[in-house]
Amino acid sequence: MDELVEFLRARLTEDEQTARAAIAELDGPSGADWQYDRQYVETVRERTMVAVGSQDFMEPGVGVHIARHDPARVLREIDAKRQIIEQHTVSETSEFEGKTDTITYCPICRNDGECPTLRLLALPYADHPDYRQEWRP
Repeated sequence: MDELVEFLRARLTEDEQTARAAIAELDGPSGADWQYDRQYVETVRERTMVAVGSQDFMEPGVGVHIARHDPARVLREIDAKRQIIEQHTVSETSEFEGKTDTITYCPICRNDGECPTLRLLALPYADHPDYRQEWRP
């Protein structure tokens, strides 16, 4: 389970870095609220265009989707996922005959293998080269 937790934490860190870079580039430190204005996606504060479609027109379904998944939302989702990981991960260290052993388990799911909840959190990253098929729910 340790490797799955490490994998998840690394992916969330990458996602956070990407979202923060987008915030810094487009909105500055104050936030990253995006909106779709019937032609393109723009930042709310600075009116900076984030995404345009062909010939500077974006289909509504695409524009609404992009605006809904702005960096601020991504950061909130990362925070929620990190809290889920913490709730589903407990590490205990024991010592026996001079050897230290650490075991990580899920106190919520109480299963012998990988936590089903953490497996589900990892599924969106199934295309990542470090993802293991045995983690698939």
